[in-house]
Amino acid sequence: MKHTAASLLRSQDEKHARRLSACMQVAHGAGGSAVSLYAQKSPDGTTRAHFSGLITCQSTWCCPDCASRIAEDRRKELNDLLSWARSRGHRVVMLTLTARHNKKTALKPFLADLKDAAKALRQSTEWRELGLIGNVAATEVTHGANGFHPHQHILMIFPASVGDAVEKVERLRARWLHVLKNYARNGNQAAFHVQSADAAGDYIAKFGPAEEMALQSVKEGRKGSRTPWQLLRDATHGDRQAGVLFREYAAAFKGRVQLQWSRGLKKLLAEETEESGDDEPEPEKILLRQWHSGSLSWARARRRMVAILRAAESGGCIDAAERGKTDSERWRDLAPDGQVLEAVA
Repeated sequence: MKHTAASLLRSQDEKHARRLSACMQVAHGAGGSAVSLYAQKSPDGTTRAHFSGLITCQSTWCCPDCASRIAEDRRKELNDLLSWARSRGHRVVMLTLTARHNKKTALKPFLADLKDAAKALRQSTEWRELGLIGNVAATEVTHGANGFHPHQHILMIFPASVGDAVEKVERLRARWLHVLKNYARNGNQAAFHVQSADAAGDYIAKFGPAEEMALQSVKEGRKGSRTPWQLLRDATHGDRQAGVLFREYAAAFKGRVQLQWSRGLKKLLAEETEESGDDEPEPEKILLRQWHSGSLSWARARRRMVAILRAAESGGCIDAAERGKTDSERWRDLAPDGQVLEAVA
C-alpha cells in the first residue's frame, strides 16, 4: 500500500513520494550506519519488536506504516485523558461536525471551510460559556455515494457540576448552522451530532472514543463508504478511480493537523497524572540484532522485515526468518489473487 501511495503521488508531489518510498526502508545517515532490531515486553506480557535507525516519513495521512504507529500513540494519550477525566468525575461528550455535500463538492475547499467554521465555533461566545475543562479535535474523511465526507470529532471535557452535558452542547446546534452559512455552506440534522462518550449501544461506545478519534488507519467506512486507507487498498488491487480519489484526498489533507488539543489540556493532564503517580515505567528494550545499512545482509533482511519481526515477537529463529522466503513471497502464497507488490529497491 505504501508503494502504491508513492506511485500515485509521484506526479503531483515528488518530494512526498520519495519520502514515502524511503520510509522504513532507508537508514539514517551514510551507508555504514546501523539498523537495529529491538524487543520490548508489553505490560500485558507480550513481546513487541521494532526496527530502529530507519527513516520514517511521519505522514499520518498517506503512509500506512507511520499512520498506524502514530495513531497507536495518540490512542494511548486519549485513553489516558479519558481515564483521568473519569477518575475525577468529569463528564465526557463527543461532538461531530460536518456540512452538506454531494459528488460535485471539491474536497480541498470544502475541508478548508469546515476547519475554519469549526475554529469559529470554538471561538464563539456560546462555546466559551460552556465552561469546558478542555477539548481535543480530530479530523477525518470518508468517501461514499455523496462524494467526500470530511468531519470533525471533538472530545469535550466538562466538570462534574455541569449537569446534563449533552443537552448543554446541543444548544450549540443553531450557532453551528449559522457559522456554516458564513462560509457559504449549509447543514441539516446530521451536520451536528452530540452524544455521551459512554453512550451505551452507540457505535462510539463499541469502538471506544479514543479509538474513534485516533485509529483512523484501522477503521472502515460505514454504509458503503470507504476510508482513505480502503481507497488506497483498492488502488493497490487495480481500482484506478480509487487511485484518483486518493490523490485528491492527499492533496487536500497535506499539511493539516490531524489531532488538536485545546491550550493547556495536555499540560494539565501531565501535571495531575504525575502527582498521582499514574505514569508507568518505560519497558526495557533488548537489542537483538544489528545490520550495516549498506551491507548485503541488510539488503536481504529488508525484504524479510515482517518475518523477522514475527520471529522476534514469537521467540522464533531470526536467522531462519532472515534467510527464508521474502515477505512478498509469503504474502503471495497467502493472497488468493496473487496481487502482491515487491518492495521498492
